[in-house]
Parts: sequence; structure tokens; C-alpha cells
Amino acid sequence: MSVPTEFNVIGGLPGLGPDIMLEVLSECRLISNAVQFIGVNKKTLNLKNHARFFKIIKTLNVDGIMKKICKKNCEYYTVSLTQILENGIWQMEAEFNNSDNWAAIGIVRDTYNIPANTHPCSNPHCQHMVSYGMSNYGNGNGAVYYKGNGTKGNIIYKDNQKIKAEFDS
Repeated sequence: MSVPTEFNVIGGLPGLGPDIMLEVLSECRLISNAVQFIGVNKKTLNLKNHARFFKIIKTLNVDGIMKKICKKNCEYYTVSLTQILENGIWQMEAEFNNSDNWAAIGIVRDTYNIPANTHPCSNPHCQHMVSYGMSNYGNGNGAVYYKGNGTKGNIIYKDNQKIKAEFDS
């Protein structure tokens, strides 16, 4: 049996080269997956020093609990924080800066994988997420969106304001 050489990559995953590997990294939706991808071996660990890496996203672990996520280019980013909401009351606090009031917080169904460059209000993604956006998000009316429908009644928030979401399972 012969092995098709046109599909072989010398050296496996690290043999793809930094540009292709950074493209794969930019498709990671979970921060933990990106960290795991970078830490696979010495060659992938060097990606963190590549100039394109810093153009994709910057994440700082502030105090072990708080995360600071900085978007570096103008695309839709949906960042999953990987916490599964089980029994009890869960809270998340967020503050957006320099977003031109185009950001939102929300919850996604745990069985749904959010694709890259996804806007939470577009189909079919909105069928699996609930989101509460800023003054330029959706219709800018402070509505909570689920399955494409907005329910008004919340205060509109803007950049540099703290917003807290609470979920009671």
C-alpha cells in the first residue's frame, strides 16, 4: 500500500509552518483551546512570539479569576469562557472599552460550538444563544435577544460601564 505523499506534512502539525498554524489558532473559539494549541511542543510555543499572534487576540489573566480580553482586528469575535452553568446562581461582570458600543454579553447552549467570525444575532447561531448588547447592538434598545427576537425592558449600556449578568439555573 502506498502512502499519498501530497497529503503528508513533514514533521506533522509543526511542519505546517507558522502562517498556517496561526490561521488554525485564529479559528479557536475557546481561550483554553488556544493555550493548549500553543503549548503542544517547542515549535508551536514559538507561535506566541510571532508578530501575527499579537494581531489576533491578546488575553491577560489578571488575578486568576478575572480575564482581560483585547480584540486586535475588526471582525466578529465570540469568546467562550468555558464555564458550564450547573445548579445555582451564576454571575458574570463585564466592561467593554473602545468597542464603539458594538458588544454584547450572553449565554450559549453548551452543546453548540460557536464558529469563527460569528455574530450572535445571525442565523443559525442566534438559535443557540441569548445576548444582551450595547447601544449600537441589535436595534440599540437594551433588548435581550433569543432566537432572533428582542425583548425590551433593560437599560442600554455603553463603553466604560460595568454590566453584570446573572443566571439562575
